[in-house]
Amino acid sequence: MKKVIFTVLCCTIAMISFAQDQVFITGFEDTEEITGEWSWIGGAFTSFVDYPTDPAPVEGEAALVVIYDNNGSEWQHARMDFAVPAVDLTGMREIRMSVYFTPESTGDMSIRFDLPNGNSLGFAYVPNTGEWHELSWKIDRLTSATRVSSVGYIQGFICPTPGDAAGEVFIDNMYAIRPASMPELEEIMLYGFNEADPETSAPSGWINAEGALPELTNDWVEPLEGSDSMVFFAGGGYLQNIVTTNALEVFDRWDEVSEILFDLRIAESVPGDWLQSRLRFRSGITGNDDALVEETTKEMGYSDATEAWKTMLFEVDLSNHVDNMNDPNGWFEIRIDTNNAASADGFAIFIDNFRVAVPVGGPVNVSEWNLY
Repeated sequence: MKKVIFTVLCCTIAMISFAQDQVFITGFEDTEEITGEWSWIGGAFTSFVDYPTDPAPVEGEAALVVIYDNNGSEWQHARMDFAVPAVDLTGMREIRMSVYFTPESTGDMSIRFDLPNGNSLGFAYVPNTGEWHELSWKIDRLTSATRVSSVGYIQGFICPTPGDAAGEVFIDNMYAIRPASMPELEEIMLYGFNEADPETSAPSGWINAEGALPELTNDWVEPLEGSDSMVFFAGGGYLQNIVTTNALEVFDRWDEVSEILFDLRIAESVPGDWLQSRLRFRSGITGNDDALVEETTKEMGYSDATEAWKTMLFEVDLSNHVDNMNDPNGWFEIRIDTNNAASADGFAIFIDNFRVAVPVGGPVNVSEWNLY
């Protein structure tokens, strides 16, 4: 296997030392800072602040009560507007809150949080109803350092499936925290998208999966790195779009990778107003169909990336692929899936500066990281 193509000597995202390691957001009590009513509302949700005795709140005397009913339609989206001034969460790496689903509640018993501008924090699940559970949503280091200085609302889903999910959930004691010990990471660039493959004319190392063949941009936009970048094209909805030809040929430390980063840009407002992607990892052993491993990340949006490049950071765990990678006949590929309204079919998406993050000084035992 080839060695690393380029090594970034200094992380583009500095690991900043923060004096404060916790930020309290709310316990839904009446305070002098209240500027409006707490609400988590949408087409399928209603909410109100209550002072229950059963269950008793985790903190103080109040809790937010959210009644959800999917009304036969899955993935009912809603928004929690803060009734306090926007909160600065810079440096925080998790959002936590306590939830209590009533025993009659139905659905997959999960809550998904999204920060503004399409930054999904993913899902957190409760093991059972009728008890308080503290849930946690991770904030990636890029978002933590640069994108949460003024958070006034959170979007998301409560029990998004199935379509007949309905119930009642109490929410209390919402805060953000930075774990005491975080690994220091360095970034290594793998793909600069500066050369075309002579056989396919696609950018070297990439090809189409289910989508159209990717291309070099050829001065369509100014590249962020090097002399060129790659352009690929949205489909008419969800699509496994483009894929690496064989990622094992360009890097030999995949077992240490904890983040994958790249920069995206779009030339104009996206038709349908939303556009998001996730990564799909596939590995296997040639001649052994039973060895196939396939996993995906959460989706992240970038419909706001019209004026400048936007860095996308996906936290990953590739441990399930290591055996396949280490096999003499093993292979490993990365796909970039796209998801958008049908009206965005054929819409151009530019990508540059594809890189990975690994621990400085070698592997780190994640069990020693408080976040786990």
